[in-house]
Amino acid sequence: MFRLLFLALAFGFVACDSRRPEVAPARELGLETRFPVRMGVVLTQLQLAISDLEKARGLMGVARLEEAQGMAFLYDVDGEMSFWMKNTLIDLDIAFVARDGTVLEVRTMTAGETETTTSVTKEARIAVEMRAGWFRDFGVKPGDKVSLEDLRSAVRDRGYDVKKFLP
Repeated sequence: MFRLLFLALAFGFVACDSRRPEVAPARELGLETRFPVRMGVVLTQLQLAISDLEKARGLMGVARLEEAQGMAFLYDVDGEMSFWMKNTLIDLDIAFVARDGTVLEVRTMTAGETETTTSVTKEARIAVEMRAGWFRDFGVKPGDKVSLEDLRSAVRDRGYDVKKFLP
């Protein structure tokens, strides 16, 4: 009986050992993950292009976007932005967005176009691509806001430092 009690106590101390190996962090959510992000009063589902490779690839090869699907490109500095449509199969609208979430301008880009579409503003921090006509169809226009809280949550979930991209 004494031996059983001793073994139970010994096992208990070993089980409570604080030198357990660390648990690996959860797997980072990838580019294919879509996040709910409000633009104006509309809830969208956006992929986040954060790394240079993700930004370079963008929506190349995508043949169709569902009604509220798109991609947000996040940068760590404000500036003039240029995008092109090489290997992009569908026409897109692009909104250039300030660091405070304000939509500054919306432009339309044609599939396969190799000329760049450049923002007029030099204060863009984020770009959002949606199917051509989406901004018009849903009434999202310059002056409307993209939810920074939604974007912060998505950036955090992707495993990136929110402070690097958003105030």
